Amino acid sequence: MGVAGGSISQPARGLWTMTPRQAAAPALAAPMTSAAPSLAGWTAVVLAGGPGTRMRSSRPKALHPVAGVPMVRLVCDLLRAAGCSDIVVVAREALDEIAAAAGEGVRVARQDGAIGTAHAAMAARKLASEQGPILLLHGDMPLLTSRTLLEMAGRHLTAPSSLTFLTAYLSDPKGYSRVERRNGKVHGIIPEADLLPAMRGAPEVDAGVYAVEAEWLWRALLATGPAAGGDLDLGELIGLAVRGDGVEAYQVAETAEVLPVNDRVDLARAERILRDRIRERLMLDGVTLLDPATTYVDAGVEVGADTVLLPGTMLSGHTRIAGGCRIGPNAVISDTTVGPRSSIGASTVEGSTISEDVDIGPYCHLRPGSLIGRGVHLGNYVEVKKSTIGARTQVGHFSYIGDTTVGADVNIGAGTITANYDGVAKHRTIIGAGAFIGSDTVLVAPVEVGAGARTAAGAVVTTDVPDGATVMGVPARLRPSSNEGGRQA
Repeated sequence: MGVAGGSISQPARGLWTMTPRQAAAPALAAPMTSAAPSLAGWTAVVLAGGPGTRMRSSRPKALHPVAGVPMVRLVCDLLRAAGCSDIVVVAREALDEIAAAAGEGVRVARQDGAIGTAHAAMAARKLASEQGPILLLHGDMPLLTSRTLLEMAGRHLTAPSSLTFLTAYLSDPKGYSRVERRNGKVHGIIPEADLLPAMRGAPEVDAGVYAVEAEWLWRALLATGPAAGGDLDLGELIGLAVRGDGVEAYQVAETAEVLPVNDRVDLARAERILRDRIRERLMLDGVTLLDPATTYVDAGVEVGADTVLLPGTMLSGHTRIAGGCRIGPNAVISDTTVGPRSSIGASTVEGSTISEDVDIGPYCHLRPGSLIGRGVHLGNYVEVKKSTIGARTQVGHFSYIGDTTVGADVNIGAGTITANYDGVAKHRTIIGAGAFIGSDTVLVAPVEVGAGARTAAGAVVTTDVPDGATVMGVPARLRPSSNEGGRQA
């Protein structure tokens, strides 16, 4: 089953959207090294305290979703995918929301004040390890991949340096600190505000991801001084490492990975790039997307091989689509499980469980709590809410089934309504196996229609119908030729 989430370790090929241009890297880049097998034993510190002023939002920046998943969760998921289980997130506000979004096992440290990234990293010290390797990264980098982090970790573990940091070559490096090299070796980092005119076009930038040993980190953070503007910046660590045991730079292969999200334009760009990756991964795993550009799949969705996603399809939340299905066109499905070989036309499905060989749509609405059995057919304009529909049941047209348990092999005619609300409370309806519900029947809950029972067209059923009986009229009464408690004579 193709997974459209944190397990995606390869960047997309950019088939449908424009990605930022990457400046050509010089030949002086350090030689390639083997990736670390995992980040087991590492501590990751995720800096998620940025207020996101340019987002113009009351929501902390790290909680804004990309492909349906909060950015901080995407970053924590890629760390977990790389094998890191010790994750500390630093935040300034909404700590409970940040913790919930980051996922199970993540600890959250509070940053008091906003005086730079080095100050934020220091806020993690009480929760982070005092020994061993530490990975520092930002919570607004949702396009990073676990592959890049593992390769960077491998470089750090094999290099005799205090610190390894991620760099990128950008054709437009505006807004970034530049990497200063002398004779091919990193000599320091120059904040953009301090650049001389000759350096402003330098393409190699500090991407803001650092690998460092814990003991060295905590000592170095205490030694950092304020940068221009008074902030305590993590980039100062690079200068300290240069003056100590040296520093390693690892160049990211795809510049899109290190692009931060600072405003809504950046958010839309990240959304496009991540959705491209998701669509490509699904197709490589055997899913057909008839028109990838109009198919939207969230990062937490799984889709099985030989499923066809038609144009206008939107899959979100924790949706799971099995193999051999046909979804769309214009299907909107969230937090739903769909069994093999099922078909969902232009419909909205929320929080439901659908078995195998089910046919739904067009224009159905399945609301949360719907359980649809094997081989069920739900035709046009059928709404189902908090109901169980038994195997092979047919609901052909224009019906509302709410708070209802429907047995197997039931036929429900067009215009059938379960009147489940009396103005005060909701009540349940039960329809037994093999029952036949005539067109325009109103089932006034609480009510039970027995197995094999029948309602005539237009019946308003206000009392229970025995097994095998037939009722008709308003209010519905037993058909004269019907024997109470048994089949018709």
